[in-house]
Amino acid sequence: MAAEGCAGPEPDLGHRLVSLHEVIARLRRECPWDRVQTHATLAPYALDEAAELAEALQAAEDALSASTAEAATAIEDLVEELGDVLLQVLMNAAIGEQAGTFTLAEVLETVEAKMLRRHPHVFERDPNAPEPSDDELSAQWEAIKAAEREARAQRIAARGARTS
Repeated sequence: MAAEGCAGPEPDLGHRLVSLHEVIARLRRECPWDRVQTHATLAPYALDEAAELAEALQAAEDALSASTAEAATAIEDLVEELGDVLLQVLMNAAIGEQAGTFTLAEVLETVEAKMLRRHPHVFERDPNAPEPSDDELSAQWEAIKAAEREARAQRIAARGARTS
């Protein structure tokens, strides 16, 4: 487990992700239950896991801010729930890979591009420039979200035009 305040990812992070990806692929091949799952059949589990994660996040925040004895247990619960949500992502990526519709690499590329696009104040800012104010960040966020909504609408319209 990474130490608090760790400057970067753990050295074996890539290995662990690849290993878990391989475990999921094997489950999809060899476990009767996992093999028959689809995006639709996993959707209720994704919702349940997201709700459990939200509860664990709040419990961890409460325990840490109060410096209670339950903090260690709350963090263990949080780590477990984060893993359960990650499992949902990986299972759905495995389904996409098997169907030939998308890969885990595409999921990772997409979220990385989104974070870079949504944080120009971090990745495009002159290091000598002052940090933007909360109001500037809010306006930037709204502009980025509006551009993303417009791009999505255009993609949907283009798909509709191709299918009609």
